[in-house]
Amino acid sequence: MKTIDDLEGKVYMTCSACMSVYADGLSWANANTDRIVKDAENAEHVVVLSCQVTDLAILNDLRTAERIKAENPDKNYYVSGCLGQRTDVELPNFLQRLETPRAAYQFLDDRTLVHFEKPFWVPNFKEKEEEKEEEQDNQIKDGHLFRNMYPLRIGKSCPNRCSYCTIRITRGTFEQYEAQRLEDEFLAFDDVLLVADSPTVQQVKDWHEIAVRNSKSFSIRNVEPVITTHCKDELLDLADRGLLKAYHSPIQSADPAVLRDMSRNVPATLETMRIAEELKGRGVYIATNIIIDYKSFNQDFSRILRLYDYVSWNPLWDNQWNRQKAEERWQKYIVNGPPQLK
Repeated sequence: MKTIDDLEGKVYMTCSACMSVYADGLSWANANTDRIVKDAENAEHVVVLSCQVTDLAILNDLRTAERIKAENPDKNYYVSGCLGQRTDVELPNFLQRLETPRAAYQFLDDRTLVHFEKPFWVPNFKEKEEEKEEEQDNQIKDGHLFRNMYPLRIGKSCPNRCSYCTIRITRGTFEQYEAQRLEDEFLAFDDVLLVADSPTVQQVKDWHEIAVRNSKSFSIRNVEPVITTHCKDELLDLADRGLLKAYHSPIQSADPAVLRDMSRNVPATLETMRIAEELKGRGVYIATNIIIDYKSFNQDFSRILRLYDYVSWNPLWDNQWNRQKAEERWQKYIVNGPPQLK
């Protein structure tokens, strides 16, 4: 598979993936500003930083590349990010695979170097500046959570082995970046979001110490339940000090039978919900992920919906790519509107 350093000429990057992949692309772009253009028309190479968490995300990646190619047919096209690693998913002939570009410990001085696609699951999505609303009001709108924060990269990939997840393949070897080497970057930017696919206990403890010592707040995402339970004291202390702005932990379900089938830790998940409630009571904005339409289970999400300020959902996917089925599911979940969860 090619790397971005194999490409000669100007590069245009757009991201249809999550903050982790977006931040990776931004790190390389900021380390190589002479190689980057902000309009595909001026590039020799177009790179789509992609997602593959469901077939809906893959379909959106492909549609993104197809849309840009229709407007700029004479470019070289690449799919990078997570879909680039899914060699079991057949790509259109015009798309080549590219390793995810990244540059360790790189300040993201210009976050416009990589275009961030609008979230496909939000009809009529509008950016913050278009909404002209207060920041807090805008943050709670669907698709906006974390989008405009500064994504400080603290790690990539995940050491866990949940039954439904392919992250260890798509994000590569699990890595942690040294908190002390990131402190200057943390202090240099406002509204910092700590970005990792799965933060560790030590990372949460390290960033607790850095935040307290500098009296500066942060937000954090993807803190797994088992990590949350081990870091309860640090998280609550940050909340008490007003140093934890938003906290996201992907519980996926509150049903013990579903969690066991997913190979997830049931006690840690239920305890995480209790911790989240405490954080919320201390002024922290709390968010989570759930998986809907999980096999034949009839789930009741009412408790989750009452508790969390922000709930992202994904329909279960069997990881077998079929574009026709993806188009049908797109009609069901996107065109017909988001599911009415209970």
